[in-house]
Amino acid sequence: MGSLHLGRLVRVELPDDVLAHVHAVILAKLRVHEPILLGWTQPDGRHEEVLVNPSMPIVITYDNDEERRLDRRWLERLMASANSVRGLQLRPEVVDALRSITEEAADAGGAATGGA
Repeated sequence: MGSLHLGRLVRVELPDDVLAHVHAVILAKLRVHEPILLGWTQPDGRHEEVLVNPSMPIVITYDNDEERRLDRRWLERLMASANSVRGLQLRPEVVDALRSITEEAADAGGAATGGA
């Protein structure tokens, strides 16, 4: 489980694979000087949001040093969310939906090649 530190007070813990994709989306938005509304659910169930802007210090800490592959479908889904009025919402059901994209693609690939 990695961490996304925003400013001095905000810390969001996410699985490393999700964190890598969120990291890429945040960088893409900030490179063009666009703020991004980021929302998440704390372990105690509270929903929190922060408006991330280019002047905010951001530190990304991964749990391990493994190379992470970015999934284009995840990035497209997260970027569409980031560009919406509600912003990039990282609720548990969103993370589950992202993972199901990868599982569906793996199942389709296995069926297409005759393997599992």
